[in-house]
Amino acid sequence: MAREGSALRLSAGLAGLAVAATAAAGLRDPLASMASYTAALMALNQLAPPLLLAALPRPHGAAAVAAAVLFDPIAALAAFGALSAAVSLPGLLNPTLAGALYAAPLGALELLTGLMIWAQVMPATRRLRADWRVALLVWIGTLPMTVVAAVWMMAPAVIYTPYLDVICRWDVPPLVDQKWAGFVMLLAGMPLQLAAAWVLLGLGGSTTVRRPGDTGQCAA
Repeated sequence: MAREGSALRLSAGLAGLAVAATAAAGLRDPLASMASYTAALMALNQLAPPLLLAALPRPHGAAAVAAAVLFDPIAALAAFGALSAAVSLPGLLNPTLAGALYAAPLGALELLTGLMIWAQVMPATRRLRADWRVALLVWIGTLPMTVVAAVWMMAPAVIYTPYLDVICRWDVPPLVDQKWAGFVMLLAGMPLQLAAAWVLLGLGGSTTVRRPGDTGQCAA
């Protein structure tokens, strides 16, 4: 059983790395298509993280302390929600902040925040003991992404001016490409929302959440 578990973790890790590498390659030409660029970001944010986290054994010692800091639920909620809104609706920021954000390595930021929010539902890394708290945190965290996806799909005009005069690689008008991008984002967010429902319904079995310093007793 131990060998089977190790093999599954290795397979998940390799799959996660493959998804991340493929998505990173898709970020090289952001103006080719808003939909394909969004798909690459969502792959880094929503597809690679659960695979990479599934490859991790339950952390112990110093690794548990590091995981407690990196995967803190409040920090995960704030980082994931803020990046979703800031990247997707740059009009919320002043031009200087927006310029600094888009000059940053967006792929790395998307992967980091994706790891942080997905860690809340993965057995080896989740920090909250109560299942309903996990589900509530994840649903609140994904709300900005869902709202942005709806805005993109229903907007009567192109929101991002760089795409106004660009011929999409799919040979469709920029507004249609934007609607496709919204659908991609909406679809990409569903697995995380379903994972939260899975935890809430207790379908993943009982999970003992330990914190640094815990002696191993189960929480009530």
